[in-house]
Amino acid sequence: MKIYGLSLLLLISNLCFAQTKLDLILSKFDFLHAKRNQIERLNIRIDSLNDVIEYERKYAETITDTFSNTIGCLETELTSTTYSLLHCQTNFDDLHFKLNHTNDTIQRVLNTWKFSDSTFNPIPPEEWRDLSIYQENWSNTNLFPYVYAKNNSIPDSLVVHLFEKDSGFSIPVEGYVSSGFGMRRGRMHKGLDVRLNRHDTVRACMSGIVRFADYNSGGFGNIIIIRHLNGIETYYAHLHKMAVKPNDIVYAGDFIGTGGSTGTKRTGPHLHFECRWKDYPFDPRLFMDYDQFQLKEDTLFISSDVLNTKPLPTRKKYHTVKSGDTLYGIALKHNTTVSKLCQINGIRKNAILQVNQRIRIK
Repeated sequence: MKIYGLSLLLLISNLCFAQTKLDLILSKFDFLHAKRNQIERLNIRIDSLNDVIEYERKYAETITDTFSNTIGCLETELTSTTYSLLHCQTNFDDLHFKLNHTNDTIQRVLNTWKFSDSTFNPIPPEEWRDLSIYQENWSNTNLFPYVYAKNNSIPDSLVVHLFEKDSGFSIPVEGYVSSGFGMRRGRMHKGLDVRLNRHDTVRACMSGIVRFADYNSGGFGNIIIIRHLNGIETYYAHLHKMAVKPNDIVYAGDFIGTGGSTGTKRTGPHLHFECRWKDYPFDPRLFMDYDQFQLKEDTLFISSDVLNTKPLPTRKKYHTVKSGDTLYGIALKHNTTVSKLCQINGIRKNAILQVNQRIRIK
């Protein structure tokens, strides 16, 4: 009897333990079920976010493609427009150049002629080249051919009949004289700087023959030199284009070129205009009024005091760089300055010199 009771007690205990264990298992199962539901909900949200991201990515790609196509079209249009503008500018320059030639005859007829009846003695243009003035020190390559001539001394006085052999006068370009003849920043300025716009018409001051028409690297840029029948030479520098060539016959008021700024870096477009007698420069305003743009007198009287700034021939001198040379040492050796060396050679003060490099001294 006791045995049955003990067995029954053990059975009941096992059943209670089994029930408890089953409850624990069921509890864990419910927990896992809840977690699984939570995970499923998270997966659903992740899928939703992925869909949104994918949509935004496709939208961004569409916008990027649209922008790329638009930029490509704009670049194509910009390139085409730039080419058209350059082409138009070229055509405009050519047209302006041709119009100046076309209007040349008309302008010469309309030009105000002023001459003295007592001294006017025209010579046919075909005979001009036979005149002695065009045989004396004539050069198409040298700016100052009289510099090297012997016995080219300054006369006590000089009388020039401006229209003894030709009959015209013209202001080269009507503009404001920004810099006159005389000393400027410690140096002699041998002409007039007349303000103009690029492509403005520049005309021959008097009749004569073109002696020089080329680019000059010494600062003049495109320059035309005309020797006139009275012996005076006029210089027209910094031109953009030149419409004449050496040995061409020109008349007062003829179109010879267009204004520009060639040969100069620090100033804007202007005409550098000089008058010289046998390479002796003198003030053009001695005979022309650049306020009223007209001739002052038919006869020019020049004293020896006026012709005292004859240019000296310049000969280039170079120094060949050796190992260890510096700009300061080279300047010291040749009695100059580093600034001048840099200016005439177009280099910086901290430039690295190469062995056997040629440095211009003057």
